[in-house]
Amino acid sequence: MRFQDRAHAASLLAEALRPLGLVAPVVLGIPRGGLVIADILARQLGGTVDVVLARKLSAPGNEEFALGAVAETGEVILQPYAYRYADEAYLRDAVLKQLAEIEDRKARYRAVRAKVPLARRQVVLTDDGVATGSTMEAALAAVKSEEPARVVVAVPVGAKESLDRLSTMAEVVVLSTPERFGAVGTYYASFPQVSDAEVVALLKEWGEMRED
Repeated sequence: MRFQDRAHAASLLAEALRPLGLVAPVVLGIPRGGLVIADILARQLGGTVDVVLARKLSAPGNEEFALGAVAETGEVILQPYAYRYADEAYLRDAVLKQLAEIEDRKARYRAVRAKVPLARRQVVLTDDGVATGSTMEAALAAVKSEEPARVVVAVPVGAKESLDRLSTMAEVVVLSTPERFGAVGTYYASFPQVSDAEVVALLKEWGEMRED
């Protein structure tokens, strides 16, 4: 399956989520692309939007290859193969670097959208795709630490092995799991980079809404 763009993927994903009967869900997007998905899901499912901040820990010399991820709560997820590509010092420095980036983003994002409490809420956690699943797993750990009533991981496309692993931790809804998974962007006809300004604008819009 190939999507026209994130809006097309999100609309199809919303339809796949409807049978779950979610009530006023908090739809959490992983910035940046995940927030575009979250915005559309929330509008179609009668929910509200927020972000969950998690950052990939990239392999040396390969920004796209994730060895793990770290969440805004400090939760660190390392893949079993991480130490084949990096040593303890590299990974420690990578964690500190990404935590600093998370704090920087948190300051910008929370200035326009106060954090939505998740306790006892129904939560949908989304991104525009899942490759290794590291970032989603770290984000999921952060979300579950707040004890929501229900958590659904929902993505348009992802690697089957990664989503199988995530399905042991939460409900998973996915539209496509290609047998030979490539980069997430290859499953979209249009996959422009989402700017930080776009993220701030979306969060500001939701921050100005009144939640019933």
